[in-house]
Amino acid sequence: MKVLKKQWLLPLLVTILLLVFGVIYIQGLFTNEEQMTKEEIQQQLEMMYEGTVGELTFQDGVYSTEITRPGGIYETKINAENGQVLSMSLINKIEVKEPELLSEQEVRDIVVKKYHNDIERLSHDDTGEIPVYNVEVAKDQALLKVVVDAKSGEVISEEKQPTTTKNTLITRERAIDIALKQLRGEVEFVEFHDRDDGGYYLVEIEQDNDDDDIEAIFQIHAITGKIMSVKWDD
Repeated sequence: MKVLKKQWLLPLLVTILLLVFGVIYIQGLFTNEEQMTKEEIQQQLEMMYEGTVGELTFQDGVYSTEITRPGGIYETKINAENGQVLSMSLINKIEVKEPELLSEQEVRDIVVKKYHNDIERLSHDDTGEIPVYNVEVAKDQALLKVVVDAKSGEVISEEKQPTTTKNTLITRERAIDIALKQLRGEVEFVEFHDRDDGGYYLVEIEQDNDDDDIEAIFQIHAITGKIMSVKWDD
């Protein structure tokens, strides 16, 4: 009887050991399949935090890394199975400097290079969401209003101002003639402003002299043709 027990005991132990190792092996396979790869974790973090993800290390089912974002560097731990962020703590604060505003001369250079025309007026405006420069450019005898980002120098918008309307007795051409009778020169721009009394034209004339240039802006009533005002720039 003792011999029979010993004969059955050894195969039984071997069978049990094989079953145990088999279960451990299968569990390992399933565990490896469920874990997210480093590439998947990195893509997920970059999309979530819009920062630079450092080297990923793995230990005990958890990925660890450092994420650099505007304002600081964060130590981050992520669950390897589902990608859940377990913790995120600031380890190094980075001061972000706001870009300085462009000077008026820098904006003038940008606009002149883009439109190849003279600037009539330029003003800074910081009342909106972002600071801008409002620039008026004389182009093709019309006034082009350009809005420039005061930090980047990017042209945000441009709008051509109306130069005439059908509801006036004085046409655009007639307003130019009236202005040229006062000052012979080259027409820089014509701009129409609508009002309840019929509106008016602004006509700028530039006269080139050997010694100096003379510029004048004539305000001409669009119904009567009367010169309402003259602004000289000599």
